[in-house]
Amino acid sequence: MFGFPYDNGGTWDGVDGAVFMGANGGAGTFTVIAIIICVVALVIGQLAENGKYKKHSARV
Repeated sequence: MFGFPYDNGGTWDGVDGAVFMGANGGAGTFTVIAIIICVVALVIGQLAENGKYKKHSARV
């Protein structure tokens, strides 16, 4: 059911095209979502580190 789509004995005979599950715009959408999540995580992390740095440098 979830096996390799080209079950031909472990060779590449009969494979004539690319298998891409995210065709028709799906891959671009998920790529943009992943980029946004990464940027948000970086911004939140930078804000937290900046706050801790300011708090620590004020005591010294």
